[in-house]
Amino acid sequence: MTEAGSPGVEKRIYRRKTVMWSGTLSLLWGARLLDRAQSVPGVVRDLSVSGARFQTRHDFQPTDDVVLELPRFGAFNCHLIWKEGQIVGLSFVEPPEFIYNAIVSALPGISLDPNPQNISL
Repeated sequence: MTEAGSPGVEKRIYRRKTVMWSGTLSLLWGARLLDRAQSVPGVVRDLSVSGARFQTRHDFQPTDDVVLELPRFGAFNCHLIWKEGQIVGLSFVEPPEFIYNAIVSALPGISLDPNPQNISL
C-alpha cells in the first residue's frame, strides 16, 4: 500500500527503513480504547524522516492527531494518514531534520536517509 492509498503509485518523498521498535501510540482529544485506556502498545515496522508504520494487537479507533512514543528516541507528534485493521500510517508533525537528528543522536549507526528521493509523478 502506498501512503495516499493509491495502489501502484509510490508517493513517499523519503526512503523508509525497516525496523522493529517497541513503542506506544497515545490517542489525543479524549479518545479511548474499549478498556478506557488512551494509549496503544505496539511496534514501529518501518519509518522515514517523514513518517512511520505502527502495528498493534489492539482494536482501536485513532484520532487524527496522535503521539508516537519510542523509549529510546522520545515522543513525536503525528498525523494519522491511513489505517488498515491494526496497522496505521503516520506522518510526523516535526520537520524531517528534527526527526533525523533525534533518531541518529540516539542510534548513530542507523542508515536513515534524510534526503528526499527524486520521484516523478
